[in-house]
Amino acid sequence: MRDRLARFFAIPFSVRLAWTLWLALAAAVGVRVAVSKPTSQTVMPIYLAAGERWLRGESLYGPTPGTDVFRNPPVVAAGFAGLTALPEKLTGLFVRGVGVALLLTGLWRVRRTLLPDWGPSRVGWLFALAVVPAIPAFNNGQLNILLAALALHGVAAAAAGRWSASAGWIALAVWVKVYPLALGLLVALVAPRSFAAKFVAVVLLGVALPFAIDDAATVRAQYAEYVTSLRLDDRTHDDLSRVPRDWTALPRMWLHWVSPEPVTKAVSLAVAAGLAALVVARRRRPLAASLLAALVGSHVWMTAFGPATEMNTYSLLAAVAPLALLTPGLTPGARALAAVGYALLAVTVLRGAFPNDRDFNVLGFQALGAILLGLAYATPRLDAGRVPGEPPAHAGGSPELLR
Repeated sequence: MRDRLARFFAIPFSVRLAWTLWLALAAAVGVRVAVSKPTSQTVMPIYLAAGERWLRGESLYGPTPGTDVFRNPPVVAAGFAGLTALPEKLTGLFVRGVGVALLLTGLWRVRRTLLPDWGPSRVGWLFALAVVPAIPAFNNGQLNILLAALALHGVAAAAAGRWSASAGWIALAVWVKVYPLALGLLVALVAPRSFAAKFVAVVLLGVALPFAIDDAATVRAQYAEYVTSLRLDDRTHDDLSRVPRDWTALPRMWLHWVSPEPVTKAVSLAVAAGLAALVVARRRRPLAASLLAALVGSHVWMTAFGPATEMNTYSLLAAVAPLALLTPGLTPGARALAAVGYALLAVTVLRGAFPNDRDFNVLGFQALGAILLGLAYATPRLDAGRVPGEPPAHAGGSPELLR
């Protein structure tokens, strides 16, 4: 026993902390789901209702009494149709467990393929700091944890030169929600010949899959409804509990100025163009640097500048936020930006554990935190020739793939 304790305390503190935090979170959420009502603090009824409607051939995107509307592509409803036979609590535990398992294994694969120079202590902090941003989506069962996990596996596969697998992982995220297209397009800029065609093919497979398992006319009607629902999903002038939590929350709450829809879209497109330029500029650097820029940049865009961002959407940054904070070689100013950005994300999550948190949550701190993390990561490193802590040019793939 004494030897085991000695070996345990020989492990870096951050690693022990990461194990403790993730086990505590899994236990707490698992017990809450097991003992509470199936509809308590969860969005699982939305997905299961869509699965049941799929089985009955009904509209997926109409209002459902007692739940919010379904906002995922039809293939997600088809997937949940296969889970409707299970007890609702078991489905909730299963979906959450798969998401977290993929997130943690994805982080580990990213550490092996893109961050081989990181020591055990820094890796431990990466895992430990990922806990807090993950809490909201993990607690209520949203699929943002799964999206973050699929992105990690996708960039890790790309770093290993497994472009078909990379296209599959990232395209699977697009099957679940449309906006991970941002990551796919940025990775396509990194390696257009190796990745782009494969990615498009798997995305189209996800579009076609519902036609293979249901009546074509019904599926066409569902896609038409889905496109219409995306076009009409404008919450700009809704109650404060429903307005977007993206960058527009900052001028809304602090300057009392509501961004018009054309301005919001223009800013979103401008940031997307800037991210594309950043990724193209980093193609001359090691492959890992380009892929990490695509990963961080796409997730900042999806949260702070993407469509219909909610508080729990920021769980997409579970891995990206600590990654941007811990990256070696940041200037002191960039490190301070990243620290403040992470703190803003964390304090919003922690404030949500207490009553009457709505007034705090609408202040825009999450969007500001994501923006600061993105700015910190985009800042030139102390060593402009090779990113400290990132692998040499030959690691994770062949340099000729970048041309």
